Amino acid sequence: MSTSSTSAGSFTGASSFSSSLGQAITRAVAIASLPMQNLQTQQSALQNQQSELGTLTTRFSSLGTALTSVDTAATNGSYSGTLSNTAVGSASVTSGALPGTFSLSVSNVGAYENTMSNDAGVLKVTDPSKTSLSTGSSFTLSINSTQYQITDSTNTLNGLAQAINTSGANVQATVVNVGSSSSPDYRLSIQNLEYAPDTVQLTDDSNNNAPMLTELTPGAYVTYQVNGATAVNSTTRSLDLATGVTVNVSGAGSTTVTISQTSAGLVNALTNFANAYNSAVDEVNKNRGQSGGALTGDSAIYSVTSMLNNLTSYTSASGSIASLSDIGLTFDQSGHLNFDATAFQNAVSANSTDVMNFLGSASADTGFLGTANDILTGINDSSTGILTQSNDSLTSQISKLGDQITADQNQVNLLQQNLVSQMAAADAAISTLEQQANFFQMMFQTQNANAQLGF
Repeated sequence: MSTSSTSAGSFTGASSFSSSLGQAITRAVAIASLPMQNLQTQQSALQNQQSELGTLTTRFSSLGTALTSVDTAATNGSYSGTLSNTAVGSASVTSGALPGTFSLSVSNVGAYENTMSNDAGVLKVTDPSKTSLSTGSSFTLSINSTQYQITDSTNTLNGLAQAINTSGANVQATVVNVGSSSSPDYRLSIQNLEYAPDTVQLTDDSNNNAPMLTELTPGAYVTYQVNGATAVNSTTRSLDLATGVTVNVSGAGSTTVTISQTSAGLVNALTNFANAYNSAVDEVNKNRGQSGGALTGDSAIYSVTSMLNNLTSYTSASGSIASLSDIGLTFDQSGHLNFDATAFQNAVSANSTDVMNFLGSASADTGFLGTANDILTGINDSSTGILTQSNDSLTSQISKLGDQITADQNQVNLLQQNLVSQMAAADAAISTLEQQANFFQMMFQTQNANAQLGF
């Protein structure tokens, strides 16, 4: 009998024609597989296109991030703040700040109210995970005249600290060991979270409201004067001294606060924008020409190129700044964007208002930034962008081809199984005939031999 295998169209048999039968199966399966192989080639090409779309999406996402940085610098970073005495603190500047100079005198940097559980009227705790300061579970936390009801269902010092921290009170409770490792003495430490002379006390409701805390250091306001005016008390070291101007106090003393216009943030942001733009353009250019990449000839490349041309040709009809070249952004023959920081700074020095008006705002959809943001959104928006829609289309096509390839493969597998079965039957029949022929041949040979011997 013949034997057969369906693996890769292979076939083995018992007849002398089994090799030819196997080759016939292989040829038939190969011919039947040609349409499927064509689909696989198409699918591979689409997958290469999708991979390149992913790279383009990453490049334009980086360009969008760089544009956001320019927008932030243009909106918030046109001024900087410095302190003549840096030991007093540092200044941060946001939108709305105006140039100017004023004096700041800090007489007190403030202090937090710090308290700790005392020795009197409380239990000694050697294991805060097992015992607490009291056998009761109900306490009252008082901050000045405001009271908070504290309930600790665990009856442990750790649980009491956690209950205080989740009570909504503006304090931080922790557990500290004031004893040694061999003889621990765990205490409850509570710190007020604002700079103020507040009174913080915890009382035991089950022990006649006995006070449980001792003040370690008193709280105090941050006290300061601006331009020698009346002293001001603050509960925070972050002082809002003018519109868009915040000074973060770190020490007592006197200093001069200077708010001045700067272009450093914008220079860095525009430099990064030019680099990100060039990276995106280079990736687009890879998909052009006879030796172009996977997206050569794709409509998405033409659309993106057209939109980039709209970005680079932006002009303004008002003010002394009319085009990108007026702020140091120029394009070379390869389409790369070059940024001249000196030209930009000269433009800012000559007329900063016109420069800022030309740049505009992405969020307000004005000026160059507004136009550039609209263009990049059209390219890379997560739902409506050209690259996103192209990727979605490729995903659908690849999926349909995959389904067709699977269906074709099933048909080829079925054909192969049928052919193997048919060839196995044919091989078995041939093998039987060959065995019969051999039998008769041997019989005739035997008769001839006997006749020659006279039998």
